[in-house]
Amino acid sequence: MPASSLSRWPRSGRISRVAVSSAVALLAAVGGTLATAPTASAAVGSSRCNIKDALPGSVWETVARNVNLRSGPGTGYSSYGQLAKGTDFTYHCTYQTKDKKTLWYYATVRQGAHKGEKGWINWEYAGLA
Repeated sequence: MPASSLSRWPRSGRISRVAVSSAVALLAAVGGTLATAPTASAAVGSSRCNIKDALPGSVWETVARNVNLRSGPGTGYSSYGQLAKGTDFTYHCTYQTKDKKTLWYYATVRQGAHKGEKGWINWEYAGLA
């Protein structure tokens, strides 16, 4: 509704305008919150680890080309980018899938374009450096 139309409302209607404006602002805020709710592609940190072992802090490396550094432990999570073969990373902990067939390592990249970034690496593409 154009501003000129709002000024024609009777005085008693001003409360309604305030209420409508407040409701629209609230809906926009709630809609924004709903749009940013966690999804499968939202970043997941070490709290997702379900295996903690004696190797945290150890240095590992990627053993294949173009290994995805993911935002969470699974292919349904977005990739921050790809790591070259031989990229060193510091291992923190492990997530094992419910079917116990796949492991994901939570790590910090130590070199290359993603140096300093934390993310998840599939165990099939990693080995001790």
